[in-house]
Amino acid sequence: MSNLLECRNVCKSFGGLQALAKIDLRVSRGEILGIIGPNGAGKTTLFNIISGALSPTKGSVVFNGQEISKLRANRICRLGVARTYQLVRPFSSLSALENVLVGICFGRPDAPSREKRVKEALAILTFVGLGAKANQAAEDLTLVEKKHLEIARALATNPQLVLLDEVVSGLTPTETSHLVNTIRGIQQRGVTIIMIEHVLKVVMELCQRVVVLNYGLQIANGLPTEVIKNPEVIEAYLGAESLNEDEPSA
Repeated sequence: MSNLLECRNVCKSFGGLQALAKIDLRVSRGEILGIIGPNGAGKTTLFNIISGALSPTKGSVVFNGQEISKLRANRICRLGVARTYQLVRPFSSLSALENVLVGICFGRPDAPSREKRVKEALAILTFVGLGAKANQAAEDLTLVEKKHLEIARALATNPQLVLLDEVVSGLTPTETSHLVNTIRGIQQRGVTIIMIEHVLKVVMELCQRVVVLNYGLQIANGLPTEVIKNPEVIEAYLGAESLNEDEPSA
């Protein structure tokens, strides 16, 4: 598989604080890549750089063979990169259908005709399980429904790559299972996925590969089963004392 996205030596500083340092990342077409790490590791900053909300201090981001580091977020979206947010951000007073229509009308280079875009919006809502809630105001949806609406709005831009930022946080096991199935369905549509996630069970279940960030550094990259056994990763998550917790006491 060819690379859809490449982050080449990406660095980001905010004044004297270095949020990301020398991030080298390759994402294959059709892959689900997990990005994990403790709070403050730089995960969302990386998403902000890929999606155009921030520009890197150094380095470059290449999407589909095109340098996108200096492009505005709306231009990157229209090239095929969509994202969700950890804190859901629907247009609360609009219906679920209208929220998806916003993505179709403004997140693509060419919006389809009115009849086609309404039909497509309804199909996307049905895909994420919100077909029956199409005319309900976004503010009246439950948390899990708002998370699915966030995904639906991202899909409405007709993306090649979707960035999912902690989409299962705050959900029950049943709701998480439903969302995992939705993510699988997105991949089956041919969409590449990068997901930031703290729920390791979901990462193990969905991701073909995992990248670990800690204090802005990329400390591991590999298969999920290998990465979670990495002593540096264990220390980053649980502290150095956890490395010795299985040793017998003196």
